[in-house]
Amino acid sequence: MEKCFSPMPPLILTDKQIFFEDDCACADSPRLLASPKNIFFENDCACADTEFAATDRAKGNQLYKKVEDAYVADLPQGFQLAFSPYAPQGPSALNATAWERWQSFAAQQPLAQEIDFLLADQNLIVPAGITPRLKPIEPETLTVWLHVTNACNLDCPYCYVRKSSASMSDETGLDAVERIFQTALKRQFKDVKLKYAGGEASLHFRLIQKLSARAQELSAKYGISLQQVVLSNGTHIGAEDVAWMRSNQARMMISLDGVGEVQDRMRPYRSGKGSFEAVRKTVDEVLLPQGFQPMFTVTITQQNAGGVSDAVRWVLERDLPVSLNFYRHKPNSALDLAAEENALIEGMLAAYKVYEEILPSRPFLNGLLDRVQAGAHLHTCGAGSSYLVITHEGFLAQCQMQMENPVSHVLSNDLISQVQAGPLNVLSVEQKDACSACAYRYRCAGGCPLETHRASGRWNAPSPNCRIYRTLLPFALRLEGLRLLKAHRYLH
Repeated sequence: MEKCFSPMPPLILTDKQIFFEDDCACADSPRLLASPKNIFFENDCACADTEFAATDRAKGNQLYKKVEDAYVADLPQGFQLAFSPYAPQGPSALNATAWERWQSFAAQQPLAQEIDFLLADQNLIVPAGITPRLKPIEPETLTVWLHVTNACNLDCPYCYVRKSSASMSDETGLDAVERIFQTALKRQFKDVKLKYAGGEASLHFRLIQKLSARAQELSAKYGISLQQVVLSNGTHIGAEDVAWMRSNQARMMISLDGVGEVQDRMRPYRSGKGSFEAVRKTVDEVLLPQGFQPMFTVTITQQNAGGVSDAVRWVLERDLPVSLNFYRHKPNSALDLAAEENALIEGMLAAYKVYEEILPSRPFLNGLLDRVQAGAHLHTCGAGSSYLVITHEGFLAQCQMQMENPVSHVLSNDLISQVQAGPLNVLSVEQKDACSACAYRYRCAGGCPLETHRASGRWNAPSPNCRIYRTLLPFALRLEGLRLLKAHRYLH
């Protein structure tokens, strides 16, 4: 008598991504119009941290087809990676049965099985005759870079801050916080995120605490939630600072550009002494013993491209999140530390090998490549819509790289209308003709607009990092596929 074997049920693995802090502003979250029903994306810091509606089960006989230009790749254990250009988040991992069902939509057909709705949710299949597109919505989080000081104990060669002893006064800072919440109230933002920055913000922790106290009062008064992040070089953090951050639910992002000699060369003290050992002590002897987990960001230049993998390994071995970001040219500077393309790509691929070796369980796709987000989005950054900078003098700028060219010396109760009048033009990727046919256009959204304009003299040009993005994104997507398999215990 023949034995009957039931086929493996179809399985799609996917996940929401988490947001990694960095020096920049993130963009809006869009609505995806892949069908007559909008798919809504929630986000953190106006970034694509996506919550999206399931595909409508009451579609009747509407026909669907397999999406064009999907990226696919082999994964272990018989799985296949599949990534739609219109995916609400990152890629999906499909087992053989799900893959076979997806292939069947090469011929138009209605949704008939439960797996069909999951494929539609990931926009691996889309309604026939309808071109998927993104439509911007109003962001929910107002993010503000509060530049509390120009002072810093380090002397990093690529820093765009003109160092001095000048710092924000209590009066200026408290007025700024008031204006921020008035703007959030007027513009109906649900959240305010304050990034305390410098210079080295931790040199003025008392001021941070004072501004935070007022922000918490206004948050409670207006019913607007508050997020707080301290941007730091990690050399000046004490146990009392950590206790305050924990009790006030503030996060910390630490800049780390290498391990040992690389960090010492890239981020020396003003005396010339290296800073790596100070950062290590802060992390291993102050933060982690108190259960406080910082985020890390690595800025890649020609001087540390070959050491990025070591920095990534150092952070991941401590089970901490890290994001990889490219050097941006310092305004009005003849110094150019940008890494040569091939050297940068080689350094990034070496770092990706470390990710694959360690393979963290938490989602990390958003931190793998400069300005790239897993969630579909139209704009690279939120400048002009949900992001602004207030200098230590109380001046208003569109971006922290433009602090020396503020758009206003006076703060109003509608800071967004003021920054919208500035010169920085953050175009939608849909307005960049060279990007229209790229399968990754809704991930990089055209790259940093300031870098694009500096390199080309045009706002609507493709990013000068375009080839880097197109080369590295397949590797980044594959890493997410491997992480999905590990998270669901298909990979050990």
